[in-house]
Amino acid sequence: MEPAPGDDDLSLLRAWQAGSTAAGRALIARHYASVYRFFFAKVSGDACEDLAQGTFEALCRRRDAYRGGSSSFKGFLFGIARNKLLEYIRHRSRLGPTFDPATDSAIDPATEGSLSSLLADRQIEHVVSQALRGLSLDDRIVLELKEYEQLTARELAELFAVPGGTMAGRIARARQRLREGTELLLARPDLRDSQARDLDSAMRSIGDKIEGYLRDRK
Repeated sequence: MEPAPGDDDLSLLRAWQAGSTAAGRALIARHYASVYRFFFAKVSGDACEDLAQGTFEALCRRRDAYRGGSSSFKGFLFGIARNKLLEYIRHRSRLGPTFDPATDSAIDPATEGSLSSLLADRQIEHVVSQALRGLSLDDRIVLELKEYEQLTARELAELFAVPGGTMAGRIARARQRLREGTELLLARPDLRDSQARDLDSAMRSIGDKIEGYLRDRK
């Protein structure tokens, strides 16, 4: 049976597990832009495409591992994406296998201009995006998935395989580090006129602009 447009993720995945390639294509089409956005500005454009495709190839191989229930499909999917990103960074980074996403940032010089043209009209968005780049990779992933993809604390806890209380604390600490990084940048004379009263609003606006850019590329 062909998948219906309103089928939820679990229904599509179960149909794919049962052999429906159409359901698999529908599931991939539904989430491809979000997965691509996950990699955007963390790695170069060509690598974004390769890693997004690799994520869905891994999902295809591991689709029987997801059983639904209280678990989130998006958490499962972005968990695969995070693993793909770590594999890529550890292969390319000067730190190699010792790269620790909990403490190390993953700034690829090739991505420096990825957001510049998108954020040129609002200086605070540019400042926040630079502060995000300075966070540890996992702090950045936590904040971006929460704001860009609306993952809940529970879904993020599943993704990182930590208790809910641990994730709540991790989110709070990541927010504080982002605020401190933003305020440090705003202390520069050339950026002193910017305001950082609402980091969440700035992040949502950045996410919307990335989404619009990716939509226009189609």
